[in-house]
Amino acid sequence: MATLGLAVPLIALLIAAFVGVGECAQPEKPPFTGAARSIDEVSFINGDFMFPERGTDNNHGVLLQQNVPGVTHFESYAIWCGLEPQKDVWNLKDFDEMLRLCEEHHVKLLVLPWIMTAPDWFKKTPGYAPLTDMQTGVQADYLSPWAPATLVAFDHFYEALARHYKDRISIIKLGCAGSTFGEVGLSISDHAYPCGDPYARADFQKRMLGKYGTLSQLNAAWGTSFANDSAISFPDPNHHTTHRQRWVDFISWIQESQVRNMVTYLKIIRKYFPATMLDIPLGFGSDLPRDGCDRTAICRAAADFKPVTIRSTHASFNRGNPPLAYWFYKRMAPVCHHLGIGFGTEPPGGDLTYNELRRQYFEDASAGVSYIFHYFQNYHLSPDVIGEYKHVLRPQEQSLVDIGVLYPSTQMILDMTHFPEGQPEFCSAGREYFDYDLVDENMISWGMLGGYKVLLHTTGKVFRKSTLPVLGKWLNQGGILVTRGTPLWEDLDGKTEIATAWLTNEDKTTALTGVRVYRVGKGRVYAVAADKIADYLPKVVEILTCSAKAQPAAAPLNGFDGKDDQKYVTDFPSGRLVFDTKTLATEFIPKAASGNGKTTIP
Repeated sequence: MATLGLAVPLIALLIAAFVGVGECAQPEKPPFTGAARSIDEVSFINGDFMFPERGTDNNHGVLLQQNVPGVTHFESYAIWCGLEPQKDVWNLKDFDEMLRLCEEHHVKLLVLPWIMTAPDWFKKTPGYAPLTDMQTGVQADYLSPWAPATLVAFDHFYEALARHYKDRISIIKLGCAGSTFGEVGLSISDHAYPCGDPYARADFQKRMLGKYGTLSQLNAAWGTSFANDSAISFPDPNHHTTHRQRWVDFISWIQESQVRNMVTYLKIIRKYFPATMLDIPLGFGSDLPRDGCDRTAICRAAADFKPVTIRSTHASFNRGNPPLAYWFYKRMAPVCHHLGIGFGTEPPGGDLTYNELRRQYFEDASAGVSYIFHYFQNYHLSPDVIGEYKHVLRPQEQSLVDIGVLYPSTQMILDMTHFPEGQPEFCSAGREYFDYDLVDENMISWGMLGGYKVLLHTTGKVFRKSTLPVLGKWLNQGGILVTRGTPLWEDLDGKTEIATAWLTNEDKTTALTGVRVYRVGKGRVYAVAADKIADYLPKVVEILTCSAKAQPAAAPLNGFDGKDDQKYVTDFPSGRLVFDTKTLATEFIPKAASGNGKTTIP
């Protein structure tokens, strides 16, 4: 009996050990990065609460009367001025109450700390500065992103937030200093260049001296004659074409400083919320360079703080002509997917029509979203908006896109326009024939151009010194570059040798009218003689059709449809997503499926 008594626990121990080994042998699920891997990981966010509640707000009504099944989170604005009207005296009654109700109703809380404006008591803090217009000196009641006290504000608020709610907040949405709604960049009404405070000027001087090494080298590069370091000044926006290197340095500094400031904020947040999902909003209704929103650089920097998602606030941004939502998506989504982080969307308001929402279903799915915000009104446009979303989203696989559209980053800074000339029109009209990603000069410098077979140019002739050599290498390896006009391109120094070399070996056997073809190694340059986008697009489709036919069957030109049928397509590894612009229906057609294999989303 004694022996049996010893054997039983020994056998149990061996079984436990065996089971443990078996469990250890199972592959571990990779940590969540912010990019949903299944439909169950897609976040559906309803908005929004206000903390503290103001007279016109109705937090309880939004949660108890306007919620719909399937919503995973409620967004809330945590307004610093109202939550801490006196230092260390916190007004958290509404915050506590709504958090309790969310937990009772099994939804999670997303919090946007509204730290862009400070309570009056904080403005006495050493190092405080308001946002200041560099031309007029007019100040706005927003924290300057360059002022050292702004970091004190972030640390103070997030420390208190963690102390009260660290394990109860599911997602933190970043609110950046210098922006009306906290989106990364600079956007304050009537302040074209809000970098006029002393800390911003000092940072500009320091960074420019750091770039050029000495004042004499800086003067040589800019054509200036500053007598000392403190004399270094911002260029005059009204004469920004006088010396383009100086202007590019200035706008690049604005953009780079917003990325750098964002990283500093995120480090503070991670100090207090080391594993909480982060939500980085990227908005603005255009790509005007002075806004400081270098979209792809922001995505790349944010990827160091996983789990994280980038939120485009351009969903259903289609009421103008041309529609712009998908163009904005494609400024950010390709980099997010490349880096393995989430990409999400938000429309500009809660007044969508059902037809607008049906188009958004397709555009969201095509861009690979895994994170969706809507104001509560939009969730009531049909009996089951979230169910309809789940039928069309494909977070388990990324779209296949072989066609890039060149975004001319440097030319945009020189032109100071809201969009690259003609590009939104080209992309909108071209969507009937092909899917696309926007490929900017950042992406080219990061080695992402190799993921595309074709690059379509719409505008731009001045590029960074590093861009043209990479384009040349890609062409030599077999890339296809289609240009609007002859690519007599140059770098910032005015050097044209690299692009000129692409035009030395013309292929005169082409049957394409109005197109000159040049061989560059294994690749081709197709130069289309077209002044207008309306004349350029048909030639592009003709070139893409020829290129698609030349592709091997096992490696088709993904994303190219070429049909004039008022339908948009997006290719996935398992099939094709099709949107009918007439009926607004989306259907998924699996590979090798018959007609009855289609899944239609009404």
